[in-house]
Amino acid sequence: MRIKLGIIGAHDTVKKIVEVAEEFNDKVDIFPHSYEYKEETLELLNKCQDKVDVIIFSGHVPYFIAKFANAIKKPAVYIPRVGTSILKAFWEINSDGIDCRRISIDSVKENSVDEITKELNITIERLYVISYEENISYDELAERHYKLWKDNKINAAVVGLTKTYERLKKLGVPVYKLMPTTFLIREYINKAIYEASVKKIKATQVAIKIVKIKNRNSNMSSEYEFLKIKNKLEKALIEYTKNILGSVFPLGRDEYLIFATRGAIDNELNTSEFQKHVEIEGDLGITFASGIGYGNTVYNAEFNARIALDYAMKKDYSCLYVVDQQGTISGPISNGSDELLTYELAATDKKVQLIADKLNISPAYVSKIMAIIQKTCKNTFDAEELSNYLGVSTRSARRILNTIVDGGYGEVIAKESKAKTGRPRQIFEIKI
Repeated sequence: MRIKLGIIGAHDTVKKIVEVAEEFNDKVDIFPHSYEYKEETLELLNKCQDKVDVIIFSGHVPYFIAKFANAIKKPAVYIPRVGTSILKAFWEINSDGIDCRRISIDSVKENSVDEITKELNITIERLYVISYEENISYDELAERHYKLWKDNKINAAVVGLTKTYERLKKLGVPVYKLMPTTFLIREYINKAIYEASVKKIKATQVAIKIVKIKNRNSNMSSEYEFLKIKNKLEKALIEYTKNILGSVFPLGRDEYLIFATRGAIDNELNTSEFQKHVEIEGDLGITFASGIGYGNTVYNAEFNARIALDYAMKKDYSCLYVVDQQGTISGPISNGSDELLTYELAATDKKVQLIADKLNISPAYVSKIMAIIQKTCKNTFDAEELSNYLGVSTRSARRILNTIVDGGYGEVIAKESKAKTGRPRQIFEIKI
């Protein structure tokens, strides 16, 4: 099973990755795409993505440009500048006879530098770690290093971006490029091959999708009208099933079972084809629920699809949920939905189980709350807001929040009244 490996990044780093990747020519076909400026990342990704199984980004900068644009549709990894990369830079500084106890560095975390200096028994006098900020230009980053050098605060600069390196070189600053070492590159090529192989294996898993009509419009005055609606829905489902090379079977009056493979359904979900084919609820006056289940057997796939369908049935709009063979649930997926969450249905994480046991609440709630915090990038909520995310009543959400506070995993950080009378709104900070 050969893997098509895409490589995206700065030209000098891509060249080195390709050289190492040639060691794997019995396993991979290489598709390199190099840029002169990081702003070209998305253009290269669009050219590369449909041709490959997995993508290696040369570093965190192109990777996060693609990730923040929500443009990555294939398995992807990036080669971090840690360990041997930092060690190599220090070695080069020392070999050039420059005092490495006063330096500036970007593209890495301070603790990564601390680990290396301790290993080398170097006492750092002045270390300036310049954090990479989104949208910062090459010249702006170079200017920060240059100012430190001009003010005699550093003896050398260590940078992660090629254009910044070239700019500082022209300014006469002793500058060193953080390059991934052969060891790191080889490690992440192996990781990329593994990611792609797992994806290919998963693609052959059994997938079952159950689609169910949830309501009948009050205007459906006769059986004939309902049959007309069913016929339109069936036509849409048949077209969808044809696209995924699957089979569709009616179950009773208002339910349909679709058999396919995980790879085919995943591809359709990524391109929103399912929504295109069943986007007829407005015309028909109906809402539907859909559950997708993945498994190694038909039984497991249908079992998971039923769990997913139960979640979709609780929503008052058309949507679908997905449950995989490991019990991870994702949803709701719907037109214009921005509330998609992914979390574990069962407590497999020791931290989740520990918190759930201590608070005496469901591990699924703990896992879902952790997913909400990650999704929203915040950990402060009022009861009404959390109730919407959890799909429970405001009263239940308030009880869960109070339980979290009583258990030592949160606190009330503010109270505000929406009106002069009535209960003040409490803002809870969750520390899970």
